[in-house]
Amino acid sequence: TLCPAGEITTGSGATSCDVCGCGYEASGDRQTCTICNQGEYSVEGGQCQQCPENEVATMGGACQCDECGPGSQANTGNTACELCPPGTFSEGAGKCTLCPAGEITTGSGATSCDVCGCGYEASGDRQTCTICNQGEYSVEGGQCQQCPENEVATMGGACQCDECGPGSQ
Repeated sequence: TLCPAGEITTGSGATSCDVCGCGYEASGDRQTCTICNQGEYSVEGGQCQQCPENEVATMGGACQCDECGPGSQANTGNTACELCPPGTFSEGAGKCTLCPAGEITTGSGATSCDVCGCGYEASGDRQTCTICNQGEYSVEGGQCQQCPENEVATMGGACQCDECGPGSQ
């Protein structure tokens, strides 16, 4: 009879089955233990399975997967950790996420984002702080917006708008 899943017999006339160790799985004919691929793992007597999201097995034959640390995430295939690209971050063992509005990262591997100062706003890719135009302003971490009626910002990079004096607009 065929051995149960995760177990093999190595010769004819065997009276018992041997359990495949962790990092291996039984072949379809239950005659050999086959090593799990990179990005996969198995427990003793188990089947090879893909590592969970944001965990990796950098070598074949893994008994468990390892989490990627802050500032990194698992690559496609779960075979290695890669640094978060600019504009993204990861605080813990999660996937890299885009910085919140008004915040940026300029390099790879960020664990937090930097807030754009007043008079600036974050670019769409969250990689640079862009100066507000003349006639616009922004608060720290905010978006550039037009000055209210009867107020002006005579230079770019304004943190606030100034009221027009009496008799002017």
